[in-house]
Amino acid sequence: MNIRERIFAYRFRKQPARQAIFPDFENVRSVLVLYESDLLEKNMVVKALRDELIRMDKDAVIWGYCDKKEITTPILPQARILGKKDINLLGAPKEDVINDLTKRHYDLLIDLTQHPILPLKYVAMYARTNFRAGLRMEPADPKGKEQPELHDLLISTAPQESPRYLFDQIIKYLKMIHTK
Repeated sequence: MNIRERIFAYRFRKQPARQAIFPDFENVRSVLVLYESDLLEKNMVVKALRDELIRMDKDAVIWGYCDKKEITTPILPQARILGKKDINLLGAPKEDVINDLTKRHYDLLIDLTQHPILPLKYVAMYARTNFRAGLRMEPADPKGKEQPELHDLLISTAPQESPRYLFDQIIKYLKMIHTK
C-alpha cells in the first residue's frame, strides 16, 4: 500500500460512522454513478446507463475520472469528469470539487469503476448518500491487509471491458434483495 492509499485509509477511518439504509429500488429517486472515463471523454456506455436510469424515473448524476490534465467536457449539474487539475498531490479531490459534491444528497451511489482509482474512492467516501454499491476489489496491499470498504453492497466479479455488466448486476441485486 503506498502512502496515498494509507492516507486515504486513515481519512476513511476518521469519517463519522454512517448507517447504510438499504434502498427499495423502486423508491430510489436520486442516483450518483461513478465511472472511469475514456481518454476521449465520450463515455457512450455510461451515458446510455444514465439514460436508462432516467427512463426508470431516477435523477441520475454521473461523475467520472480521466487520468489527464486537461478535461474538455464541460462541468454540468448532471455530469462531471474529474482530471489531474481537480485533485491534490495526495490524490484527493480539491476542496471546490468536494463542495460541489456535497451540495446534494443521493439515495444511491453506484460505483462502476473496475480498477482502484483513488480520486473516485474519495468521491465515494465524501458523497452524501444512503447506500453505496460497487465492485469488490482485490486488496492493493500485497500482504493482503484488508482495505477499508466503502460500499455497502459488493459485487464479486472480474473486471470487465465495459461497466455494463457490473451495472446490471448491481441493479439485479438491489431489486432481488428487496423483493425477498
